[in-house]
Amino acid sequence: MESLDDNKKEKLDKFVRFVKKELGIKHMPTIALLNSRSNIKTTANYDYTKKNKIIKVYAKGRMLVDIMRSIVHELTHHKQWEDGKLKVKPPDIGGPIEDDANAKAGQFIKMFAKIDPTIYE
Repeated sequence: MESLDDNKKEKLDKFVRFVKKELGIKHMPTIALLNSRSNIKTTANYDYTKKNKIIKVYAKGRMLVDIMRSIVHELTHHKQWEDGKLKVKPPDIGGPIEDDANAKAGQFIKMFAKIDPTIYE
């Protein structure tokens, strides 16, 4: 991805490993950082119905911490899928599935910021 320098890519990699461990994810999906929103309607998407699990995150022009927040939100949905909690498409706004992903996103950003406060730069 052009907009992320090597330092930010390294931070993002450490963050993803941190979230994987904290959530207890068994099988990591592919995470694709996109420069265009042509393949997604929002800033991030996870389609758990497909065999190859892919999280797509729009990253162009966004701060690293915002990209991280989108990734952990979608990784939470992946964990929900692994745990059998995603059986139908959750609503875009509200409800236990979406509320859990939003809460975990904020929680893990704060937890990781204690490890690396430079994620806000």
